[in-house]
Amino acid sequence: MVDEGRAGSGYGATSRPWEDRSGRAVGTILATAIAAGVIAFLLRRSRQEEEPASRMARFARDWAGSDNVEAGRDFFIDKVLPELKPALLSALSEIEDVVDQAFRRIEKNIKKF
Repeated sequence: MVDEGRAGSGYGATSRPWEDRSGRAVGTILATAIAAGVIAFLLRRSRQEEEPASRMARFARDWAGSDNVEAGRDFFIDKVLPELKPALLSALSEIEDVVDQAFRRIEKNIKKF
């Protein structure tokens, strides 16, 4: 027999955990569902025949051995690299200056103490 006098107050017979205003029950249910989904995904992925890393390695080997990559490599070394060489050397020189200045500042601060 249900006591209808308590039905409207507190956690009575008609109150449901997901209707709790604090959100704690909803969070618990949501976290459990997410955890179950992650576990199912990991189990499904572990049952695959080939590892994703080995698939990627096979793809990289096949791609690196193709004629297109070798032609691109030759074009880069013969045409692009000579044009970029001065710019790369200039950028390297600027980076070296910045690092030298930073080390000088650090050295001064160390000597202060």
